[in-house]
Amino acid sequence: MPLIAILLATVPQPASPPIQAVRVPPPVFNPVPVASETDQVPPVPVRVSLYFGRETLWTGTLSVGSAPARLSINEAANVQPDCDQPSFRANSRAIEVTLGRQNFRNRDSFTLSARYSRPAQDGLCPTGSRQVSVEQMLTLPSGTVTVEGDGGFRVVLQR
Repeated sequence: MPLIAILLATVPQPASPPIQAVRVPPPVFNPVPVASETDQVPPVPVRVSLYFGRETLWTGTLSVGSAPARLSINEAANVQPDCDQPSFRANSRAIEVTLGRQNFRNRDSFTLSARYSRPAQDGLCPTGSRQVSVEQMLTLPSGTVTVEGDGGFRVVLQR
């Protein structure tokens, strides 16, 4: 046996330090607030009609509660048959409606956002697009409420 191995075997090893308890502060929880029953808004059907001048763009019923109702339609628009320009993005029309509901100061409030986009006709062919929109907070008692926008755009809500 080599001398170093003998010396190492006979040298006493230092004792391990005693285990010490370390105080750790308790975890901090930031709980996500849970909606109480009074915060829940039961869904109600709302009949929505969108008009541009005399043209009816869309009519239907949306169910609006704690979560807003959202409608999005994008479709091809009619182009004059004599138009010989290549088709591009402006050859479509789009309708977007978002209707939200909330109890605010014990009032049944609604938020409306509606938009209509259509091709711009400067002759036979579309050369761009035009948009009109409304955004409004309102109360919607039983009956009908009409929100007027620019250029003959209007939204009729009926509960």
